Amino acid sequence: MNEDIEILTQILAENLDTQHHWTEHELIASLQGPPYEFFDKEALRDPLTLFQTHFLLFHCLYKLRERWRKEKKYELFIHTLNIECQPWQRGVSALTEKDALAEYYLDLNQLGSTSGADVESMLDDFWRRMGHSSSKVETSMPVNDAWQIMEVEPPASQAFIKKQYRKLVHKYHPDKGGSVAKMQKIQKAYHSVIEAIKEE
Repeated sequence: MNEDIEILTQILAENLDTQHHWTEHELIASLQGPPYEFFDKEALRDPLTLFQTHFLLFHCLYKLRERWRKEKKYELFIHTLNIECQPWQRGVSALTEKDALAEYYLDLNQLGSTSGADVESMLDDFWRRMGHSSSKVETSMPVNDAWQIMEVEPPASQAFIKKQYRKLVHKYHPDKGGSVAKMQKIQKAYHSVIEAIKEE
């Protein structure tokens, strides 16, 4: 494991040294293809392996950030949508006394102790927060309308509806160019369909 981490950290250093700006998805895609083929092509298909891939990548990015800070080479900005080498500046690494994200990702115990159920719970929480455009959304809606808004024909499983909900949130979220009104409709429809399935 330690050898793999060192190899991945070195690959990331080479990639970021050559190209200073990446998204997480771009980096993973690069690492799935030749010449590296570090991550399996199926690495993002299952929630647990997706989490493990993400965690390992971010673990190595935070290790690289520490290394580059010591070498006074770069300041590495780490975010899923923006992984970027920035010019090193004296004192930047001391700006935040405690970096909770760095502590989390640098602790490899987090990787081994996170189960598939934990990942599902985290994903549910994430999509719930993505879908909330107001503090409380009225959830009543005619069930036929709800199925139509969810773009699904009944019957369907709760797991499928959750997956569809995530897909629609990703597509129509205001941050992605969608509207608050559309998101509220999707959220109402999701709750209505889930309730209808539970009552069957």
